[in-house]
Amino acid sequence: MTAPLVIIGGGPAGMATAIEAAKAGLACTLLDEAPRLGGQIYRQPPREFRLTEQQMHNRDYRRGAALRAEFAAVGDRIELRSETAVVGLEGGREVVWTSREASGTLRAEQLVIATGAYERPLPFPGWTLPGVMTAGGAQSLVKTMHVQPGRRALVAGTGPLLLVAANQLHQAGVEIVAVLEAGRPTWSPRVLPKVWGEWQLLHDAWTYWRGLRRARIPVHFNHTVFEAHGRGEIEAVSYGPIDPVSWRPRRAQTQRVEVDLLVVGFGLVPNTALADLAGCRHDYVHEVGGWIPVRTPHMETTVPDVFAVGDGAGVAGALVSIQEGRIAGITAAERAGVLSTVEADRRRAPALQRLHSLARVRGLLDEMSRLRPGLSELATPSTLACRCEEVSLSEVDSAFQQGAQDLQAVKLLTRLGMGPCQGRNCGPSMAMHLANKLGCGPADTGRINPRPPLKPVTLGAMAQLNVSATADADLAALAHGGPR
Repeated sequence: MTAPLVIIGGGPAGMATAIEAAKAGLACTLLDEAPRLGGQIYRQPPREFRLTEQQMHNRDYRRGAALRAEFAAVGDRIELRSETAVVGLEGGREVVWTSREASGTLRAEQLVIATGAYERPLPFPGWTLPGVMTAGGAQSLVKTMHVQPGRRALVAGTGPLLLVAANQLHQAGVEIVAVLEAGRPTWSPRVLPKVWGEWQLLHDAWTYWRGLRRARIPVHFNHTVFEAHGRGEIEAVSYGPIDPVSWRPRRAQTQRVEVDLLVVGFGLVPNTALADLAGCRHDYVHEVGGWIPVRTPHMETTVPDVFAVGDGAGVAGALVSIQEGRIAGITAAERAGVLSTVEADRRRAPALQRLHSLARVRGLLDEMSRLRPGLSELATPSTLACRCEEVSLSEVDSAFQQGAQDLQAVKLLTRLGMGPCQGRNCGPSMAMHLANKLGCGPADTGRINPRPPLKPVTLGAMAQLNVSATADADLAALAHGGPR
């Protein structure tokens, strides 16, 4: 099958792309893993769940509902395939998908990759104990399943997501002992022009701070978690101050607190696996999460007719994702000939202007929460670096001593990144660790290359795949009898 426009991802960026393309009269197909639209930030609970009045007035719910209403208004021009995972990409625009026990390929005349980001795990002693979870994981339990993930919690990491998670956990009835922010905001008169006009973001920030103050939840800047303790599950956490510049732990001032939940959030990493398989060129930009596809101002990558939008092209939040999606959708409609260049320029202008305004504010947040190399010292030699393959930090260091100079070499010597997550859990943290060892930047340590299928998929589904002559050989081998 061939589609004029295929969009991968049903979060804010993917939805906005589909909305603008459909408004212009371009039919499109949207593939999303989740059963309902919204992505992570606008995630909807299962249909069987009933929302409370408080949940319906939640900021994220209202914004997500407004975007879904826009989507529904042009839904007759959008083919929505929910619960559909994209596990491979060939030739830039041939999409390999699976859904339950079905699978197939879809050729896109134009392709928009809106796959979002995943959380950046940071290894420290005890980080694999039950009761230690990421900020996004805790949010999913609270927002989607209405589950209280613990009774008494410590929240640690860096970035705006910490404040959001702490507020949501408090509203769910969890006692928050403290919030540990590794960075420190630097407010001064020169900051005002950069944030002027972005009242929505300022109001959001004030709301989160006010929520913590009203709940009397302390926020400790330049502090982080050192170790999680427990037998079989978390029972206590050691934490303390870090150097304000390098973020190296100051263990002489360690404190200990009893908790049954530790929520950690050290930022997000763009999910670039599909952009990699498409052949897009990538650059390393530390402030927006690491490796990101190189794009034009109209969101096109270095591969013609392949666009990348949202956090998967650089972590910047939902507001930025929506504007990038709108620009990509309008540009795709222009390329397809359903919009004139003059009309496309007119429709793109507000989104481009908003992106410029949002970039000023994001610059301030990125500087405060930019990861510093001292956090690599949290892990000890016995700490697991790769959860999937149970590779310890000492094994990674041994690979370095044997001559490994990049992540791919470490992978070959240790099996780091060979598990189901394909390095999403260990790659970013070990890139920072290896960079410290080599005295270089994380960009110089390379990446762990993605391989199809990108997601776990049943053999039953793959057996039904009708692989074309040009489709990926790895997928063909898996579908028709084993390795090449």
